[in-house]
Amino acid sequence: MSSEYEHNVGKLLAEKKERLEQLMKNPEGHRSEIAMLSLEIESLQSLFENYNLGMNVFRRAQGGRSGLRE
Repeated sequence: MSSEYEHNVGKLLAEKKERLEQLMKNPEGHRSEIAMLSLEIESLQSLFENYNLGMNVFRRAQGGRSGLRE
């Protein structure tokens, strides 16, 4: 079970990691961009992990979703 948020953050994270791998092949001219991408990746990983931790608790709570639909 995944939400649109999880899907989009995961997709963005994969794109940023791919871009970082490309830049790491020739890091000489792209040091500032590499540093910026590293920070973005760290932030996206934190967002993804925090959301998953919070949602796992919510999803596992007995009747966690039933109260929202009433």
